[in-house]
Amino acid sequence: MSALLIQSLIPHLPRFAEEDGDFYSIHRDELIDALCHQHEQERSVCENTITLIESLLNTLAVLNAEHLKRNEWCFVSFPAQLMALSVLTALSDHNSQLFASNFWNTQGISNDKKDQQRDVLRALETARVEHHTQGQAQPIRYCYVAWSIIKLDHQVLFYQREDTQKRFDKSAGDYGLMGGRANQNDVLNADKVAVLKALQSPHSALIKDALPETLKRELREEAGLLFDTHYTFKPWRSLKPYQQVQGTAPNHAFTEYYLDIFQIELTLEGYLYLLEKTKGDERLVWFSLDEMAKGEAADGKMAYIKALFDDFDNDRTALKTALQQLPDSFKSAYLCQLPKYGLKLPIDHHKPLIAGVLGKEKPLNLELSDYQLKLLLALAAHLRGFGFDELPQTIKLHPFGWLEVNYDSGLQRELIQLASLLKQATVDFSIENVRDSFFRLSITPEIVNFDESLFSFVVKQSDLDRVETKIPVSIHRDAFETVIGWVKGNTEEFKLTLEFVSRLNELAKKGWNAENEQAVRIEDTYKKGLHKEPKFCALGLRGLIRREDGMIKVVVSSCRV
Repeated sequence: MSALLIQSLIPHLPRFAEEDGDFYSIHRDELIDALCHQHEQERSVCENTITLIESLLNTLAVLNAEHLKRNEWCFVSFPAQLMALSVLTALSDHNSQLFASNFWNTQGISNDKKDQQRDVLRALETARVEHHTQGQAQPIRYCYVAWSIIKLDHQVLFYQREDTQKRFDKSAGDYGLMGGRANQNDVLNADKVAVLKALQSPHSALIKDALPETLKRELREEAGLLFDTHYTFKPWRSLKPYQQVQGTAPNHAFTEYYLDIFQIELTLEGYLYLLEKTKGDERLVWFSLDEMAKGEAADGKMAYIKALFDDFDNDRTALKTALQQLPDSFKSAYLCQLPKYGLKLPIDHHKPLIAGVLGKEKPLNLELSDYQLKLLLALAAHLRGFGFDELPQTIKLHPFGWLEVNYDSGLQRELIQLASLLKQATVDFSIENVRDSFFRLSITPEIVNFDESLFSFVVKQSDLDRVETKIPVSIHRDAFETVIGWVKGNTEEFKLTLEFVSRLNELAKKGWNAENEQAVRIEDTYKKGLHKEPKFCALGLRGLIRREDGMIKVVVSSCRV
């Protein structure tokens, strides 16, 4: 019985599914005919070869006894098939061992029994790989994997791997990229025999083409994400084949992995759904790009991405760079992103909205009712990140200015009408509407500001009388009412030079001519300092000082306390 005959037999062996228990059998006469045809051997030689191998496999209890009575070969289970392939692959240069009857049964057995199966397979396969004279052992298990990159805010989503307490290599990591292994159900409208053979064969185009279906199934199972509703995807990287003695449950063998990684693009609903899902599911964990490149999070969680490291030749810097170049999985581009543009909202519907290129803003020809203005103020306040005292139960606030309306047809109707009104008007901004449930004012947040009457500049007289170089001052924004509730007031404190504050107080009393050198210096000092501070910008005040009708003046009320 030569090694050549054994190796030529392997492709003709029956197959058993790695999942869901599908299998098929092969009549022993078909195996004999295959050997005779391929090698033009006498039938007696091929019969003896099949008889000896059948005897060996039957002794190992990997073949189904009932099928053998019908002269058919049928494996008891997928790990039984792995055992047979392991022995036959190594038979040309290794001796074999015998196992107890029923050892490889998988149905209705305890985890301890499965662990015994795993232990045996791992021991045999590890020895076969490590002791191979040429150092190029042949894999007997092939695994096609679809991974995904869900990237948000410089972080990538990982999922806690199954069976983490049972794996031998504890340093391998407990968390993998979202996705998983292909199975026969991912190949649509194909012959079962052809699919099982392809799943357990190297470089199968049939299975590789089915990996998008694998991805959809795995994301649904692991996170509840639904294709099209929550996300779409496109290929990112096909990794070079990766080999390892590994496997889930008892399916442990020298495996060659074929991994395709897909870049996920979340819809608005998918993005919001995932934010909530990750809050309540401890299996879903975010790794920063630095942690991912390192393979370990700050809290000790380990990332299982050896195949990805190997594909980058373990160049972690190159991997991080590639990840940085990937766009976030959710893009929230605002429809209005005009450069050097400003929008100022009044709090009285009798006053106009002011908008336009900075320095050339003008009242908009847009008539809003009091209700519509308060609705627009609500969207604008949330867009700017302002807090609300209390919200109706029918309202949810989401990142990027999105407001979700549930079970409130009146408010939904008003939002839809306001969005339509802005669309018809000759204005440069609009309200986005997704499925009549998600709404936002779609304009770059920092260019949206509010009427100066909401703001005041406060300084203590006792601080003005001091001799310190810098003194504290406060800029306050009053609370204001919207359709969905009151927006909280806010006060920010700043350290400014005593001289500058004194000059501001003088300017606040009355405006100075725009040609006045002292007024110009005050304006210049303000623009280079306070006007650029993030805390000031976050208040929603367009500017503390403004030129108007040839004058320079402070546009908010000023008081001493």
